[in-house]
Amino acid sequence: MNISKYQKLFGVGPTGMLIGMVMLGLLWFLDRILHHVEILIQPRTIRIIGSILIMLWICWHLWCIRTISRWWRHDQLCTTGPYRFVRHPIYAGGVLFGSIGVVLIFNSWIILPLPVLMYATYSVLVRKEEAMMMAVFGEEYKRYAARTGRLFPRILHAKKTQM
Repeated sequence: MNISKYQKLFGVGPTGMLIGMVMLGLLWFLDRILHHVEILIQPRTIRIIGSILIMLWICWHLWCIRTISRWWRHDQLCTTGPYRFVRHPIYAGGVLFGSIGVVLIFNSWIILPLPVLMYATYSVLVRKEEAMMMAVFGEEYKRYAARTGRLFPRILHAKKTQM
């Protein structure tokens, strides 16, 4: 199976980001209709934490891109850096750091479901990407998938291998 240059560079990321932006827009609209249901009345601290999470997301994303560039250049399976923890660290960072940061910056109970919705979205979307990876890397990818989590690290598996 051949992977197009676009698929190789972006995977399902743009689709997931578009879906996430639509969900955020709908939640924001609902928040406005319900007259902004705040998490905290004094939102400064929560917004600072949200901004820190967004900055962490940017750093995490840059680390992921730098690490996977070897695969992009040499058609190798990337299993180092953040890819040693999860198979899709770019998407995981968006769910964990990015969407939670956005929720905190908006300071809204209505927007709070966004990380769960993003997790569900990427859990479905990455299956297509994983099928492509399996077609290209076969057994190597199968072994890699067995020891790493899709969007969250496999902590139990890591404990078993250390014993």
